[in-house]
Amino acid sequence: MTYDTIILGSSFSGSLLGWILAARGMRVLVVDRGRHPRFAIGESSTPAADLILADLAARHRLPELAPLARWGSWQASYPQLGCGKKRGFSYFLHRPGEPFRDTPDHAASLLVAASATDAGSDTHWLRADVDAFLCERSARAGAIVREGCEVVAIERQEHCWKVRFAAAVGDGLGPQEQASAPFLLDATGGGGASAAALGMKRLDDTLHTRCGAIFGHFTGVGSWDRLQEAAGNRSTTSPFQSDDAAQHHCLDDGWMWILRFRDDLASVGVVQPTGVCQGWAAGGTALEGVWQRILALYPSLADLLAASRPVRPLGLIPRMSRLWSRASGVGFAMLPTTAGFVDPLHSTGIAHALSGVERLADLLLAESFDEVGWEAYGAAVIDEVAWIDQLVSACYAVLPDFDRFRLASTLFFLATVAAERGYGRGETTTSQGFLAARNTPLRSALTAARGELVAGGKATAERLRDRLAPFDPVGLLDPAAGHRFAHTAVDK
Repeated sequence: MTYDTIILGSSFSGSLLGWILAARGMRVLVVDRGRHPRFAIGESSTPAADLILADLAARHRLPELAPLARWGSWQASYPQLGCGKKRGFSYFLHRPGEPFRDTPDHAASLLVAASATDAGSDTHWLRADVDAFLCERSARAGAIVREGCEVVAIERQEHCWKVRFAAAVGDGLGPQEQASAPFLLDATGGGGASAAALGMKRLDDTLHTRCGAIFGHFTGVGSWDRLQEAAGNRSTTSPFQSDDAAQHHCLDDGWMWILRFRDDLASVGVVQPTGVCQGWAAGGTALEGVWQRILALYPSLADLLAASRPVRPLGLIPRMSRLWSRASGVGFAMLPTTAGFVDPLHSTGIAHALSGVERLADLLLAESFDEVGWEAYGAAVIDEVAWIDQLVSACYAVLPDFDRFRLASTLFFLATVAAERGYGRGETTTSQGFLAARNTPLRSALTAARGELVAGGKATAERLRDRLAPFDPVGLLDPAAGHRFAHTAVDK
């Protein structure tokens, strides 16, 4: 069993990379301990994700992939794959014991569009459907996919990697099999299957963001737009319906996400500090009781979810932020969301993972192997996780001050606008970094602004607007916008 590449993990990034490599003639083995279809979170795409998907489809001649790059083409080509419309990002401030209230100048809300039309909008991915689809396409292209197999050992011998694995049989494992390849790619996400074999260190505590989440898929989730209209607030539907967005309901020390799919299904989760979530896990607390206690604190959220029912038991991740010490080495590499992950706030996961698929495919399919580029990829991924952490952690540091939260979120959106415009000009993640991490002037300016915001007291919208004007081509810091932004991304 000799291959050109062994990929551990068949979620969307591992499967998509396997599809690309197999379609381009490489011998690929994909090994996964689970089976499709299966539940997963990390479900919200962004304009950057769509631009990378479209580019991958065009450059690697995968016309079946191209429709996933936006809502309209997805619905026309793959209506059977679970998907939700995502026109942008919406944020609403809630106070304990009080119903949600906004003001004419939108003091308690923020809506940031990511597309100008429904047809061109981003999407929420029902991962059970999408991951299974990409895995099937990988196998159809010629990759050997082995599901339900446990990796028993990983070794580097001579000039190749040897992986021993065995299929699950009852409560144990069947006979062991062995495969070898010069390249080993880890797409196992939080599992980090290769990390122990490589003696890698955890750098989790170097990250500022330290949150966990309780989450599930629900039916019967109400309409936030209709609930607000009934309360006399009509501001949640302009410049887009907030139900057609990634909804962020900001709480005193965290937030709730709501992502809507078709057929009355929604992904809902509450993000809280790691210490709180670890306490729930250590105490064996019933998650349903925790969920109801959180809702009881926020009347409008309780109303919104009054008729909802989970379709599967609630899940708990006590700490989501994680980081390994390396993301590439001799013949091995990690996909970005295996190397590290920060938090679901602002939906970075899918796009970062796809940027890794883009870069690794280019390196593996090059006419000659670029060892310097391979090592640079790993260093860049680790740096990008730290950059995401800088931007996301600022938002948590200023809660529950919503004015400062909006400013912290704006720093993130300035980075995304710069990156998306770079993709629109033909730049790649290799040249500009994820979230424009290699744009030194932008990064320095946003880092300085973050420091002022977190320190408190000095940073104001006016100060930041003047300082960041060269990096704000769409007016995200313009007070006349009233915290409503109709179009911030490049046209797709």
